[in-house]
Amino acid sequence: MTNSRHTIAALDQLETALRHSLEDIQSLLGRVQKLRDNLQSGRSLSEVVDVAARPLIIESLTSLLDRLGDASSALRRAEAQQLFAEGFTRTRIAATFGVSRQRATTLLSRAHRGTQSPRRRGGAG
Repeated sequence: MTNSRHTIAALDQLETALRHSLEDIQSLLGRVQKLRDNLQSGRSLSEVVDVAARPLIIESLTSLLDRLGDASSALRRAEAQQLFAEGFTRTRIAATFGVSRQRATTLLSRAHRGTQSPRRRGGAG
């Protein structure tokens, strides 16, 4: 794949994540309002959570943020690799992205290896 094709693929991934996120946000907004109404009417959170549909709001929100974070990271790696191939230095990539030169180097090495960020996701709460 050419460098531009990697960037385009990452943009496609981000677009998909954003479209799914729009649907998820609409659903979450309704659930937030329902939870607020229940709490304002005097119901306890423990009572509401016991009968709430799964996944809980916080679980859905965590999933949404993870999906957007993954898509964002993939795009950042692809863009860094393409910019480097087009002649940007690591220092210029760092300045463009607003990160340290060391971080730019890491983005380039991860992009080169095709690996993802090593972050681990914790359980939902």
